[in-house]
Amino acid sequence: MDAFAIDLTKVRDISSRLVDDRGRLRIVSARTLEGTTAQERLLFGVRQGVYSFPTDELCDFLRSRIEGRVAIEIGAGHVLLAKALSIPATDNRQQEDPELKAYYAQIGQPTVPYGENVEKLNAAAAVAKYRPNVVIACWVTHRFDPDRPHAGGSVTGVDEASIIELCDEYIFIGNEHVHAHKPIWEMPHEKLTPRWLYSRAVNGSREFIATWRRSESSGT
Repeated sequence: MDAFAIDLTKVRDISSRLVDDRGRLRIVSARTLEGTTAQERLLFGVRQGVYSFPTDELCDFLRSRIEGRVAIEIGAGHVLLAKALSIPATDNRQQEDPELKAYYAQIGQPTVPYGENVEKLNAAAAVAKYRPNVVIACWVTHRFDPDRPHAGGSVTGVDEASIIELCDEYIFIGNEHVHAHKPIWEMPHEKLTPRWLYSRAVNGSREFIATWRRSESSGT
């Protein structure tokens, strides 16, 4: 995990733009985020357990891709995106594990405050239960492969190649530097880098939306 120092005396708190009067995260237009800096988004993201910022434009894009098909979100976290799309929200909710909570407390970061409607299911179980045509994932970590240690990942991460084979379309929202080593980049895919994507990354690389389709990946 990349680490970056933040000078709290020089970085503006942008929470008033991104939370409602009850302190709940809300989806905003990309224009709301245009005037923010990477450091400001990092500070907000760390404090709120947010990695990617859902925007109205992202929601509109995803609705156009779903087109009435059965869809779910894996790694749904806050549940904001899935709620906006009216689709099931699933997550393994691993940051509720006492050991992980202790680790995050040690490094001074809050854990993800999972939405109350986020169903505790790992990605494979979620796909088996809902049998979706479309699977959406924002900033989820891929499964660690001991034969490819350079690719990183997590032992509790998502086996994304198997997810692709079990749905019609896998849509991933991420950052080019943070997610540079996903094994599924070797599979046929489409990648877009719209200006209305925002995250807490401060590495200077672009945010992206990438899609994998079962028919392209399996050669059928």
